[in-house]
Amino acid sequence: MMSTAAAPASTRRDPTRGDRLALALSRIGEPGALAAAALVTIAFLLLFYRWFLTQHRHSIEAIEDWGHAYAIPVISGFLIWRQRDELKRIAVRVFWPGLAVMLAGIAAYFFAVVGIKNHMLQGLSMILALFGLALLLLGVEPMKRLFLPIAYLVFGVTVSERIMIEITFRLQLIAAEGGWAILSMVAPLAGFTVDLKGNTLHLFPRGGAPIPLDVAEACSGMRMVIAFFALAGAVALVACRHWWQRFAVLLLAAPVAIFLNMIRVAVLGVLSLWDRDLATGDVHMLIGTLLLVPGLGLFMLAVWVLHRAVSDEPPRPARLPPVIGAPSPRGTWVAAVAVAVGVLTASAAGFKVGIDAANIYLRKLPIHPESGVLVRSIPTALPTWERVGTDRVESPDVEKALGTTNYVTRTYRRSRPLSPARIMDVHLAYYTGMVDTVPHVPDRCFVGAGIQIGPEGSRVVPVPLDRSGWSESGDPADPRRGRVWTVPMRNEFGARVGDVALPRDIDRLGLRVTQFIRPDDGLSMYAGYFFIANGAAVDSAGGVRLLAFDLESRYAYYLKVQFNGVTAASAEELAADAGDLLSELLPDLMKCVPDWVRVEKGLYPGPEGSGARKG
Repeated sequence: MMSTAAAPASTRRDPTRGDRLALALSRIGEPGALAAAALVTIAFLLLFYRWFLTQHRHSIEAIEDWGHAYAIPVISGFLIWRQRDELKRIAVRVFWPGLAVMLAGIAAYFFAVVGIKNHMLQGLSMILALFGLALLLLGVEPMKRLFLPIAYLVFGVTVSERIMIEITFRLQLIAAEGGWAILSMVAPLAGFTVDLKGNTLHLFPRGGAPIPLDVAEACSGMRMVIAFFALAGAVALVACRHWWQRFAVLLLAAPVAIFLNMIRVAVLGVLSLWDRDLATGDVHMLIGTLLLVPGLGLFMLAVWVLHRAVSDEPPRPARLPPVIGAPSPRGTWVAAVAVAVGVLTASAAGFKVGIDAANIYLRKLPIHPESGVLVRSIPTALPTWERVGTDRVESPDVEKALGTTNYVTRTYRRSRPLSPARIMDVHLAYYTGMVDTVPHVPDRCFVGAGIQIGPEGSRVVPVPLDRSGWSESGDPADPRRGRVWTVPMRNEFGARVGDVALPRDIDRLGLRVTQFIRPDDGLSMYAGYFFIANGAAVDSAGGVRLLAFDLESRYAYYLKVQFNGVTAASAEELAADAGDLLSELLPDLMKCVPDWVRVEKGLYPGPEGSGARKG
């Protein structure tokens, strides 16, 4: 009797691959599942396509920084594929609370687009919506296996520039110090000496001119730190079985990135002794990319050490577990697919209708001055100021880091009266057509050059301007947004040739001034800046975002105006010198930016643009 009763159990078999697949899809059929997946994918892309296009622009325009984003979905797909046998044994079961998660992701995406316009938060919201969608259609059990592959997509989201600057600036200083230490050990053998100021290395070959190597500009490899984290995450998920091992590998990402960039700086320094061009351009980018190979080796070495740190038996190739759960009825699953497609499609359509109804522009078009004048064309001689020497021309790598070729760096001195001597460095840079923006400010540049911020720190100082000849415009496009002043424009003979509009509320201009301490002599120096953005003047990078990326404006531009005091002994003296120079330079300066009153009225750039603002 016992042998007879046991016979059926002994003849039971695990479901074959076809049986397992049939169980998961028995309620809907494989063709129906593929059609449903296609519909859901199309609806998802209809809602989030703007984000994917913007991410593509980030990656293609800064391939050395964000090119790894193209590989992230592939790696995520591989992480899912390697669990295919487990996933095939789990029945698809609708989990309706997943709809709430998807709706939360969609709502967060709308807020990140319209409320704060932050690409990183948009991407994180998209991933949250994807997680909710998968949870809704597949159920809880599959999501236990899919959670990490979906979470890994975070590495494919471009991090906000403000955050990246804060992170990489400090890491660049560490990498520069490490590179200096390595080069100092090599220097006696290779016949050169090396000095470090901030994040700039200076190599002194015997009998040759000094060779500067700027870690922040000519070697921006620390911006690949996210790629190292993505690589560490992939290694951790593929090669590690325990959470603590995966966490340990991730913790190594930053130290590995810093160490390899120390090596990179040292290699570029040695190469620059033979050819300075080898430390710039495509060569240094190639070296940075190749560093991912030893990075992978170091991560695998860490995995090897972790596996031997704790005695852990390798997983046995046990028989697959029985099928988990029963699939949802066909009608329930079809209803869930219909709801998901309906919500995504309705959200995409509602988003489009809402944007049009609210007069919103999500992508800013580039705009240039109607005259086509570049900032380097500002006068070299003014009534009481004149240029000293020649304009500074930056290297291609520095221009790339600067983000524009429409700039000028020039020294002015007061010519009348000559005493007391007043000398100032002026830097102007024009930006338009940006994906996003965090303007360059002197704080990081000076600290990167080894100059420390002084005890006075930063503060906004009023700029005294000579307002003689100004007249308030009686016909601004929108009087509620501030007063618009005009000033006569004169030719080289002093004859009036028209009027030019000044930025809104320029009479209340403030200069954000920072005190710096020079390391050589311990003396103070002052640098200040403000911005002209979409027809108004502001004293902060945050103000630029509010103006240039106003959702109602079709176009966006900003002009950074920076003054470095050579003779100024205080923040107030720098503001006074800047005001004296600006009083003469402003009319010519405003010819280098679009006349925003004309833009808002739709007079420029023409019928195709029909003005800066809707309504």
